Amino acid sequence: MSALKKIWRAAGSMDAMVALCALLTLDLGWAYFSLEKNLPIFAPMGDVGLRQWLFTYARHNLGECAWFLLMLALLVLLALNTFICTTGRVALLIRRRNGKLRSLGPHLMHYAVLVILLGYLLSYLLSSSYPGHALQVGASLDLPEGGGRITFLDTDPTVYRGQRLSDFNGYILDPGIRLRLEAAGEIREARLSFNSPIWFQGYDIHLIDFYPRKAAPRKSGRDFRRIKLIIRRDPSSAVYLSGLGLFFVGLLLYFRGQKTEGRGRSVSGRFAPEKLPHERGRGLLPSPTCGAGGEGTAVEVSRDGSQQTQPGKWKSHDK
Repeated sequence: MSALKKIWRAAGSMDAMVALCALLTLDLGWAYFSLEKNLPIFAPMGDVGLRQWLFTYARHNLGECAWFLLMLALLVLLALNTFICTTGRVALLIRRRNGKLRSLGPHLMHYAVLVILLGYLLSYLLSSSYPGHALQVGASLDLPEGGGRITFLDTDPTVYRGQRLSDFNGYILDPGIRLRLEAAGEIREARLSFNSPIWFQGYDIHLIDFYPRKAAPRKSGRDFRRIKLIIRRDPSSAVYLSGLGLFFVGLLLYFRGQKTEGRGRSVSGRFAPEKLPHERGRGLLPSPTCGAGGEGTAVEVSRDGSQQTQPGKWKSHDK
């Protein structure tokens, strides 16, 4: 066996997977104690992206970010281990020519998880983020690179009205932001909230904050309602969405295979159950028409699983 094959097998072995998982567990334990004191260093990662964060915050705080850099390296090695192991299994099925489509379900799910993780990594590396955009009612914002315009029209808030949590009575649960989206040949309105971002012209528009937090009668004069947005452009969203689709296909194949195997395992013969490995061989199984012992009809089961019915004598072993 060549050295390359030995390295390939070692990289995709279960021993390597167990070692990587153990190291990853220890590293996450380190992260638990490190994040408690250094959370402000990691908070900007979602705004500036992983690539910019690595060259700014991580570069000047290597000691505080060492666990995170180690985690990235371990995750890459674990993904490589999973890819090698899964590819070896699929290649073995193909060589044996018994790789039915339903048997590929678990392997497709392994590949799908890798695609999803790759999509999220590319999202942090390649996405562009434009944070800190504040708008008042009636104000507009131009999207980067001439992508269009956003106008803050109005709010349609959902307000808490109840007695169970009296201290929160009157607070806004969902601001219900109404936006007008304008681009070349397209004008439409959309509703924005915390858990419902808007996709427009390749950009993701997310609500970060709003004011006021508590509903109050509007006074004549200036409208103080305002919102804070973050705008992202993520070209890799199609990657992890395709990974989700691949995982769904693998899941369907897996359940289909389980259903087919379940039918194949049914016993062919009502009174001839499969013997245990140490009981295989020639033997007599009593007919249920017999009594506690004596003569009667018996089923003879050979080593190859064939069955024959013949008269014979047997003794009961019931206690």
